[in-house]
Amino acid sequence: MKFGRDSLVLVACLSLLASPALACDVGSAAAAIASVSQKIQAGQIKRIDLQKISDRLLASIPISPEHFASYASERKTLVLSPRDATELAAAVSALAPARLSYQPDLRWQLVFLDEAGNKLHNFFFSKRYVQGRGRAGYVDGNMCAFSTATIGSPALVKWLQKRL
Repeated sequence: MKFGRDSLVLVACLSLLASPALACDVGSAAAAIASVSQKIQAGQIKRIDLQKISDRLLASIPISPEHFASYASERKTLVLSPRDATELAAAVSALAPARLSYQPDLRWQLVFLDEAGNKLHNFFFSKRYVQGRGRAGYVDGNMCAFSTATIGSPALVKWLQKRL
């Protein structure tokens, strides 16, 4: 029966390699982050919408982007002042995408909008854990971890917590 067990292990390994949890395209995520920062500095992004789900909500599976809207309980909008735009661009550019080995449990959605209200970019961040909030999520549909030098949240999440 050793052959059957070995086959099962092989199938499990292959499914892990093919799973979306390992599909972070770091280059694409970094390009999207640079684009957002550039558009903020150029004045193309005029406001941001933030939708939140309580960290206390217990779900049987991690909340994904596809199911986020059905759980969102709070929404806030911030029209960017020149000072906000400068600080936001710096916080966005500090995001450092990295590969992610698990599906994050999302709690924040950040939508970047132009003057007409068109969605330009969409970021998601994970819920709060001991090591911080927002250390994993999605950048324009690309699942990634967000590296920080220390324990805590990325600068963008800290910026959002102060303003929204």
